[in-house]
Amino acid sequence: MKNALGEAFGESLNTVKWSAWHGDAEAALTKLRLIQDNISDDVQQAKMQGLHDYLKHNLAYLINYEQRESSARVYTSQVAESHIDSLINARHQRQRKMQWIREGAHNVLQIRAKMVSQEWSKQWQDTVLDTLINAA
Repeated sequence: MKNALGEAFGESLNTVKWSAWHGDAEAALTKLRLIQDNISDDVQQAKMQGLHDYLKHNLAYLINYEQRESSARVYTSQVAESHIDSLINARHQRQRKMQWIREGAHNVLQIRAKMVSQEWSKQWQDTVLDTLINAA
């Protein structure tokens, strides 16, 4: 939105963002409406309306990041995204001609995610036990 509106509304948009990220979505919507009232360009008006509508329709899903951080709960996906990026980059930057196809990469990343989240050993054991029971 800053790119679309320019520097004139940069500080106002920062206050909207701060309000939304700190659990005060209603204040963010009010601030967006005030900014929109001061815009005369139709394209910019449409973009602001789109952002307003998006926030309004997703109020129930907005997270108070400050509250999550202060209660020692996860509030970002940065670690997971970084891990996935490093796995993909390591495979695709090799000089050899072997590369993952999309389906294979997805399957490997699912296994790696389960291993990191400590779900792999339980799921693996359940799968092996089910197979042994069915074979018996």
